[in-house]
Amino acid sequence: MTMDFVLADAARDANGPPRRPAPAAGRGVREGGMEPPPSEHAQRGVVWILDDSLLEAEMAARALAPGYEAQVFTDAAAMLERVAGSDLPDVLVLDQVMPGLSGTEICSLLRSRAATVGLPILILTVAGQEEDLVEGLTAGADDYVVKPCPAAALSARVGALLRTKRLRERAERAERIAAVERDLLRALIEQSGDGIMAADARGALRICNGEAQRQHGVYESDVLESLRTRGLLALDGRPLRPDEDPLHRALRGEKVENARWLVTRPDGSIRALAGTASPLRHADGSPAGAVLITRDETDAIEAERALRDSEERYRVIISALEEGITLQDERGVIRTANASAERILGLPMAQLVGSTMLGPSCRLVREDGSTFPFEMVPSQIALRTGAPQSGVLLGLERQGGSVVWLSVNAQPLRGADGSVAGVVSSFFDITARKRAEEERQDLLAAAQSARREAEAASHLKDEFLATMSHELRTPLTAVLGWVRMLRTGKLPEERRDKALETVERNAQAQAQLIDDLLDISRIMAGKLRLDVHPIELMPVIDAALEVVRPAADAKGVRLQSHLEPGVGAVAGDAGRLQQVVWNLLNNAVKFTPRGGVVRIRLDRADGSAEITVSDTGQGIEPAFLPYVFEQFRQAESGTTRRHGGLGLGLTIVKSLVEMHGGTAHALSDGEGRGAMFVVQLPLAAPPSHDRGRRLAPLPSASSGSDRPPELAELNVLVVEDEDDTRELLVTMLEQCGARVTAVSSAAEALLAVKALQPDVLVSDVAMPGEDGYVLIRKIRALPAASGGRTPAIALTAYARTEDRMRALRAGFNTHVPKPIEPAELLAVLTTMCGSRAGS
Repeated sequence: MTMDFVLADAARDANGPPRRPAPAAGRGVREGGMEPPPSEHAQRGVVWILDDSLLEAEMAARALAPGYEAQVFTDAAAMLERVAGSDLPDVLVLDQVMPGLSGTEICSLLRSRAATVGLPILILTVAGQEEDLVEGLTAGADDYVVKPCPAAALSARVGALLRTKRLRERAERAERIAAVERDLLRALIEQSGDGIMAADARGALRICNGEAQRQHGVYESDVLESLRTRGLLALDGRPLRPDEDPLHRALRGEKVENARWLVTRPDGSIRALAGTASPLRHADGSPAGAVLITRDETDAIEAERALRDSEERYRVIISALEEGITLQDERGVIRTANASAERILGLPMAQLVGSTMLGPSCRLVREDGSTFPFEMVPSQIALRTGAPQSGVLLGLERQGGSVVWLSVNAQPLRGADGSVAGVVSSFFDITARKRAEEERQDLLAAAQSARREAEAASHLKDEFLATMSHELRTPLTAVLGWVRMLRTGKLPEERRDKALETVERNAQAQAQLIDDLLDISRIMAGKLRLDVHPIELMPVIDAALEVVRPAADAKGVRLQSHLEPGVGAVAGDAGRLQQVVWNLLNNAVKFTPRGGVVRIRLDRADGSAEITVSDTGQGIEPAFLPYVFEQFRQAESGTTRRHGGLGLGLTIVKSLVEMHGGTAHALSDGEGRGAMFVVQLPLAAPPSHDRGRRLAPLPSASSGSDRPPELAELNVLVVEDEDDTRELLVTMLEQCGARVTAVSSAAEALLAVKALQPDVLVSDVAMPGEDGYVLIRKIRALPAASGGRTPAIALTAYARTEDRMRALRAGFNTHVPKPIEPAELLAVLTTMCGSRAGS
């Protein structure tokens, strides 16, 4: 295989000018092949002149003296001795005809020696001696001069020979350097770890080193022919087209870099190659061929494929995990994340990958709602310290305020040198679990609170029962004791009046306690009814003051009143409002020491009448102030109480005021600073002067002569399973002139409705078998001609608002609670009959 066509081109750029050849080794040549600047002697040249005629020799020397260093010899033996000592001239001027050795003989002798075979020799001959001239040139002389010769002609001939000699020496030196370079390049090509192949301009392979042969699996002597027909494949296994072959592309002048392909070896195995192909050009730029440098990447590609397969397996596994996974590099930048991370964080993959934060729309929070510092995020700690983090709880507040709670783990990744090269974070969505824990804590707290409230209520109930027993037995003790003393008949007259007064006072106190108990019972059951009329508050307050004044005078407490006239009327029950004022005044007197003052004011404020009762008594502790209106609550308890009572007065006050649509609240600056109670009642609207129909006044149950005319001859069907109640209803309605039919069950009532077509149905709700709700539904399912539209009143001992709504939804027109107030029932019947008559 020849490499000459490659070596020159491989040693220069494909499009550059040819490289200047290096000088040959010899005189004036230094190591490295670069010729130093010639000295004056080297530039002039050394010329030896051998002539047996000293005169002629000196004449020739004078002719050459201007340009050369001339040395004259007349003895051939002396000149040959100098040559034997390796002292050579640049040019030898030799006379042809000399005694002893002729010029022809000397020339033949010099040409037989290796050291002088290339010495330039100029023959001096006499004109007309052509035979001698031919003989000298044949013996090896380079040129001749005919004597006598002009000085210029001699100098020109010597100069020509000198230039020829130097050119020849330079060419020889360049050839030696080129040979060294060729040997070096051959060694480099053969020892290279890459495969190197080169083709000439026709595409014929001229170079193929051992690595290229190994890559192609060809080792025979006909390797070039075998490689010429090698099978090349693309990475996907299809045959490689000629226009895809990197070497062919380079032969067309294209430079190919980082190409990859497959080659089929003779043994059937396939190797993956990668390489670069470059075109080669001659000095004139014409195509000279192409070179292809390849490397075997079969193992790398297999490793890459195995890595891809492994990554794909891990990617599938990670994607299937319920926990979110993110991978961050050493700078904390997220490089990849799984689908669970997208789902849990609520952020798209494009926003996650490439970021160090979770997005501007998100904020990390602690359990107390404060911002979670970014530097304390587990991944940041792992990157900074190299310590793994586990089970860190943090919240991710999304846009809109919702918070996703995460349990986060972080594991640092280390490089070959042990430094932290990244971090893998895993996190679980524990929002539901945390919410369940919070709900459990809330339920536990609620249960504990309910238990405390139940215990407090039980304690209050026990205290109330004990207090009630004490408050009832205390006046009873005095009553029974004095009665027994009176029965003996041994009391003096003056003591007898004192005893009767004591008995009356304690009986009234006991009656007041019982009234309070009944009132609070009615209030709790929703059975307390108000007789509402427009009333002025000044008479009400004056009456209450007259009731309380004796007790205040007896205790030494002054009562002061400031009642603003013209406040206006309120819609209310005069008796119940007097009870409110009396309770407030009595409470103030009870807790005011002797010499204290109790004041009551009546003012108008913002469309309301405002009653203020204040005292200079013991006041109310701030801790007890929120509970002052609660039933059974007293600031003092147990056997050390200084004031009696059941603790129901203020509860009754608040309940009665709220039933009138007003408000009541208490104020106090603390213990020993007195207290103030403020009641606000809405003022009544001005009287209406419309000409509409006026409702009949409420009938009185005790007066038979005040029967409402609307009830006369009214057909009423009464349904009640209790005999006594049924008899009461029949008697009450018949005294008012109604015709009453009474039955004891829903089945009988349904038959009676169809047969009698009553004007009004009054039915109990709670009955055995079918109750009143079932009955009214069946009646409402009847046609109107069969009594399906009969007005109906529900009677029930269940007096809650939801009970009333249930009765109305079932089909009753109205609802009257038990125990039955005759006046209320007659009023409802009167209103219903009046409405019916109007329609």
